[in-house]
Amino acid sequence: MKLLIQADDYGITRAVSSGIIFGIHHGLIRNTGIFTNMDWTEECLDMIKPYLEQIDLGIDLNISTGRPILPTYQIPTLVNQDGIFLTSWESRKQDEFCQDRNHASMDEVYQEFEAQIQRFIELVGKKPDYIHGHAYTTEKICQVQRSLSQKYGIPYTSDIWDKLFGFDISGYRIPWYIKPATLENQINSSLSHYLLSHKNELLQKEYCLVVGHMGYVDDELLKLSSYHLYRIKDLEGITNLEVMNWVEESHISLIRYSEICNHEKGR
Repeated sequence: MKLLIQADDYGITRAVSSGIIFGIHHGLIRNTGIFTNMDWTEECLDMIKPYLEQIDLGIDLNISTGRPILPTYQIPTLVNQDGIFLTSWESRKQDEFCQDRNHASMDEVYQEFEAQIQRFIELVGKKPDYIHGHAYTTEKICQVQRSLSQKYGIPYTSDIWDKLFGFDISGYRIPWYIKPATLENQINSSLSHYLLSHKNELLQKEYCLVVGHMGYVDDELLKLSSYHLYRIKDLEGITNLEVMNWVEESHISLIRYSEICNHEKGR
């Protein structure tokens, strides 16, 4: 069995980033996507650079957390009066009043996403290993992401998932998360329990996908995301000794997006 483990939101805060680094060094993370629009992006990149040979570093294209890269006057439909991205909840509420369920200008979405990709290339010195959409996505936003994927020749996670697992990004639900995201539900959600209790079922598959929100928690995260305790629990799941022993003893391959794409090209 080939297991693709993806840690979303690298760079959302310093604490989350530190937790993902721990999960790379001491656990099973082989893919993570970075936010390039945060004030501490460069600092977080410095933290992960020693591990770039071990992982795929993608980009989480983001129009719902923090400030944009572009001047706010260029993307007025994406930001509030303080120049901060509308949250995913705020964007979805605005979509309810739009005939086509998209309050945002797709030209603005394209421009901001491309600016984020360009900043990645400027800071890292190469293209992202994959493109992934963060939090707020619609069918039209996915089309923008796919268009940029094709323009830059960067794998798009939604298309890879559709090919390997039969669902795209809009159809994926994290099966071990108990919802709604109350503190009690988050602390009772357990990736390690999910993996260990489903291990026989999972081993029957050729490919398995685990997309989580691994990380530590800081005050900045509490301001930016409703997903906080989930991150501690997800980090425990991919550094759990019993889980890691199961992966090793079952000869499970931990794979990266680049390996999947190279395999597909070789067919």
